[in-house]
Amino acid sequence: MNEADIVGTYITGEWSKGGYAGGRIIPTHDEIAQLAFSLYEARGRRDGYDVEDWLRAEQELVHHYS
Repeated sequence: MNEADIVGTYITGEWSKGGYAGGRIIPTHDEIAQLAFSLYEARGRRDGYDVEDWLRAEQELVHHYS
């Protein structure tokens, strides 16, 4: 599974407890952390990309909620 697949399955709710955001317009810290960790795992747990993973996860989730 590549990073785009990871993001797609997370955002559609296939990995989480559901896709409903409860009316929020921004993701929670935990949602960003979960997606960022999934991106890290998809890369084979190689260190050194934590900031990039966090920013990508945040960007993808913000885009999803908007």
